[in-house]
Amino acid sequence: MYKKILRNERGNISLFTIFVVLAINMLLAFVLLFASVKINCMNIRNAAKMELNNVSARIYADTFHSQREANLGSYMADLHLSPAYQDALRADFINGMGARIPLSNEDYTVGNICLEFNQYPDRIEYVMTCDVTFQILMFGERFPPITQHITLTGSHHTKY
Repeated sequence: MYKKILRNERGNISLFTIFVVLAINMLLAFVLLFASVKINCMNIRNAAKMELNNVSARIYADTFHSQREANLGSYMADLHLSPAYQDALRADFINGMGARIPLSNEDYTVGNICLEFNQYPDRIEYVMTCDVTFQILMFGERFPPITQHITLTGSHHTKY
């Protein structure tokens, strides 16, 4: 055996072995790409959850002052009828999310971020939706982008 190494006499690799190794490498590359898309989705969802918690805290602070002043109906009307207040909550949400994660990089782009508010007698519900477009670059070729839709909901319970 040592003589083969010294003489540079090695065995031949069959074409079947080459294709099997190539197929395994391609499969692993696809699995890693799929995992990176899922991990990025989880990171985006976690950032959105943290910002929804901040929205809830702001709504809590505003409703607390309104409840203390016995003026919760006025706050609910502001939330429902005031586009400026809703826009301020949306802008804070988007800016906070952008501070936590990049909203656009070479791998993905977060777009169509929408924060909607629904009012019920005992709670305020907020629904965040966005689309994440992933750019797929694999084996030296760019594939059509994959778009994942993300929806998160939260609520703040109020007392009358």
